[in-house]
Amino acid sequence: MTQQHFWIFCLILTFVPQILSLECKWMDFQLRHKNEISMGFLKNMGGRLPLECLTEQISLPFPQDAYNAEDSSSETTALIAYKVLNHVINLFKETPTPVAWDLSKLHNFRNILFRQTEKLEECMVGQTAFAGDLHSFADRSELLKTYFDKMENVLKDKDHSICAWEIVRMQVIRNLEQLNMLLDRTGNP
Repeated sequence: MTQQHFWIFCLILTFVPQILSLECKWMDFQLRHKNEISMGFLKNMGGRLPLECLTEQISLPFPQDAYNAEDSSSETTALIAYKVLNHVINLFKETPTPVAWDLSKLHNFRNILFRQTEKLEECMVGQTAFAGDLHSFADRSELLKTYFDKMENVLKDKDHSICAWEIVRMQVIRNLEQLNMLLDRTGNP
C-alpha cells in the first residue's frame, strides 16, 4: 500500500464512526420536534370528540410501564420510539378513515411518521451494540404490541366507525405525548 493510500485509509477510519454517529444526532435534536409536528397534524385533522362517542364503552388500558421503565438509555429510547411509530403507521395505514378528517393533514401525518421511522432506522444501523437492558426492552415492546393490537381490534369490532377512529386518534396522541416525555427523560430535546 502506498503512503498516500495509507493516509486516505487512516482518514476514513477516523471519520467513518463520526459520520455514522451523525445519524443518531438526528434523534438527539430532531425526533422530539418531528414528533410534535406529527401530533399537531393528528390533533388538527379531526375536530372534537363527537357527542355520540361519549357513550362508547371502550376499555383501552394505557401501557404506562412501556414509557416509564428504569432503562432509559438512548438506544432503548430509539427502539421504543421506533416501535411506537411503526404501530401508529400500521393503525393508519390503509384502513378506512372517517370522511370528517382533513385528508391533507392525515397525509402529512403519515408522511412525517414514515420519515421519522426511516431516520430512526438509519440511527439504529449506525449503532454497533445495544447498551440497554434487553429484557426490559422486550417487556416494554410486548406491552406496546398488546396495546396497539387492542386498538386495531377496537377499529375492527366497531367497523371502523367515526367514534372508534376518534378514540384511537386520542389514544395515539397520548402515546406521542408519552414518547416526548420519554425523550425528555433521556435527554433528547
